[in-house]
Amino acid sequence: MRAKIFILIFTLGIFLRVFLLDDESLWLDEGTSLRIAKMKTLEIVKLESDANPPLYYLILHLWIKIFGDSEFSVRFPSLIFGSATIFIVFKLLSSFDGENALLSSLLTSISTFLVFYSQEARAYSLFLMISALSYLFLLEALKRGETKFFILYTLSIVLMLYTHIYSFFVVFSHIVFVSLCYINRIKKFSLFFSLSLLFYIPRAIVVFNQARNITSQGFWLPKPSFIDIAKTLIQFSGATYPMPRDETGNVVLKSFIVEYFPSAVLLFIFGVLILVLHLNFKKIDLEKRNFILMLWLWFLSPIILPFILSQFLTPFYFTRYAIPSSVAFYALVSMGFEFINKKFKNVVLLLIIFLSAVNLAWYYAKTNKEQWREAVKFVEEKAQGNDLVVASKYVFYYYFKRTDVKTFSFKDVSGEEMEKQLRDFLFIIKDYKRVWFVLSHPWEIERNAFENLKRSMNMTLRKKFLGIDVFLFEGGAN
Repeated sequence: MRAKIFILIFTLGIFLRVFLLDDESLWLDEGTSLRIAKMKTLEIVKLESDANPPLYYLILHLWIKIFGDSEFSVRFPSLIFGSATIFIVFKLLSSFDGENALLSSLLTSISTFLVFYSQEARAYSLFLMISALSYLFLLEALKRGETKFFILYTLSIVLMLYTHIYSFFVVFSHIVFVSLCYINRIKKFSLFFSLSLLFYIPRAIVVFNQARNITSQGFWLPKPSFIDIAKTLIQFSGATYPMPRDETGNVVLKSFIVEYFPSAVLLFIFGVLILVLHLNFKKIDLEKRNFILMLWLWFLSPIILPFILSQFLTPFYFTRYAIPSSVAFYALVSMGFEFINKKFKNVVLLLIIFLSAVNLAWYYAKTNKEQWREAVKFVEEKAQGNDLVVASKYVFYYYFKRTDVKTFSFKDVSGEEMEKQLRDFLFIIKDYKRVWFVLSHPWEIERNAFENLKRSMNMTLRKKFLGIDVFLFEGGAN
């Protein structure tokens, strides 16, 4: 019976991830994934300009060679990784309690947060899957002591380290867990763990260079506050971004309350269930207590450690980077569920499912990603054959198909190189009566060029799309 229920949960999870998979356009970061994936294999491995390790890009590189680069295709690997995580979570908790395993897999399956990243062509879903696998193999290795599981654990660590930099916080939780609960396995664990680090040495050189550049130039994230941790927890509970805003950029309070209320209620329920778990902690046997400790380390390490480090170093805390924490959070919730009075279990379960369904409905109904498809269509329809289109982001050219319109792209440079590009740009626009300028996450060079353009031509049109501004300037010399 348990297997049949899990099949339904797993099927539901796949459906939620494939549903409307290509409904929204690729956004800036997905465009970056595609651009890098189209490089040569050796170029991907050696790339230092992108902070992410190469494993996901290499997988996507092979995938698009076989299946093409449509929106559906480039997002499909993330769908596979996200769906596989549901099975791994079920497998991980099955050794303790069938009800826990089913509820954990259900929460993972219907999590709006995880559905979102299973529908995005980025490495987060892969990171989630491999981190869950690492805990599964680690637990099996520690419980059985068999070499084959230590080998699988080592492989999972290597793959994870080559997927995301936050892997080090996951690995830290492993070290603490083994030191506290399985000291008798520490020698064997240390041997295989050290082996995994040896495989990371080639990447460590690249990471060192990147860290040096980030330290000197800074990172794009601001210093996090406790509000950011609260945002992380409410996103785990189903809240999605962007927040509802009016045309001036201010949050629409009424829409915000309506949209985020289900997530707030769900977070409250999750918090109560975790509290119930710890009120009944003395009733739990030692092995299960150790497992709960592992879940807490799994949940907290990718959140608390980067949060603390971001207070003293270059800030780098962001919710999506801490995606492994989400499944540990759901597992803790499910383990608290077993201590709920039987009379209330069905009510609580139905309430969780209902609120999750509301969050999913909001997610599918709203626009979540930058509207590059719509912005490009607008430019293509309005541009004339003798216009100049200035757009510097790769994703723009993924959609832009007109060949009778001239285009110009800036490179993200500074100093003398930036000055040279600006001079070239100002020289080029003298030949055009109309110039389209597409701005999204503008670099310094784009902002400078935009200001120069405002001084030399008249802005006659501005069209806003989610995450993108399209401008038309007219009045050139010719």
